[in-house]
Amino acid sequence: MLCGIGVMVAVAYVWKRKQDRKHRQSPLTQDLMRPPGYSLQLKVNELNDEVSFSFILILLIPFLLYSLHVSQSYFGDVPESLPRTIIMLIVSLGAIAFLGYRLTKVLSERKNNALGLQGEMFVGEELNQLMLYGCRVFHDIPFDYGNIDHVIVSPSGVYSVETKMKQKPKEGKGKAEVIIDHQQNVFRFPDREEEIDINQLEAEEKWLSNYLTSSVGIQVQVQPILALPGWYIKQRIGRGSYYVINPKNPINFFVNHRVRLTPKEIQQVAHQLEQLCRNVAPVFREKKK
Repeated sequence: MLCGIGVMVAVAYVWKRKQDRKHRQSPLTQDLMRPPGYSLQLKVNELNDEVSFSFILILLIPFLLYSLHVSQSYFGDVPESLPRTIIMLIVSLGAIAFLGYRLTKVLSERKNNALGLQGEMFVGEELNQLMLYGCRVFHDIPFDYGNIDHVIVSPSGVYSVETKMKQKPKEGKGKAEVIIDHQQNVFRFPDREEEIDINQLEAEEKWLSNYLTSSVGIQVQVQPILALPGWYIKQRIGRGSYYVINPKNPINFFVNHRVRLTPKEIQQVAHQLEQLCRNVAPVFREKKK
């Protein structure tokens, strides 16, 4: 089994070296824009690798411990005994139990990240429709404290959109309805309450406003938005510094008669955001020396 793993590693290494020696590469000469949920996609890929590695370890450990046990008996002249066998079984079962516990946590984390990824992809697809109406839309903008899911540059202003993918109960009356309580800063779902992380919204709004203001040379105000895909907002209690929306058909919210940015200012802001988002390197292309 170890020889098989060694052969697989050797084949991967040889293939990589062979690809590096080829005189052809990707025709793309510039980096790509970050798509919706790009950071979460990278995280899900890492978790997929961790799940695969955990499964391999769970399958390998019994064989490796058994091989160690037999090798000690055959090569080390260690006599067989019931206590020795029991200790080996306990160690094997303990290792498997630990890896199994770790695997369940990784699977739960992967599920949550995959759910969040689908939410960001859905919201991104809906927001991309705004480009038909003269808006500019950017996704997964990295900043000092993480990433901003979406940013819309519209004649009516600049909006930072944070996606929250919240699961629904399977049954019950009004299972898809939510009440937004701005006074208590909580979501009131049919089966629970959850606090709204206004600190995250304010951090994103403040950083983006400062960055664009210093880069463009004009005062740029940013309106934070919280997107709840798949939920019907039944009631709003009070008013807050942020808006909570269902991102389905967002035209009426982002495209209106208010004009705060001229076409030139929209182009300037969009240019600065594109510099942040265009950093996905093409595959099969060597980096410039």
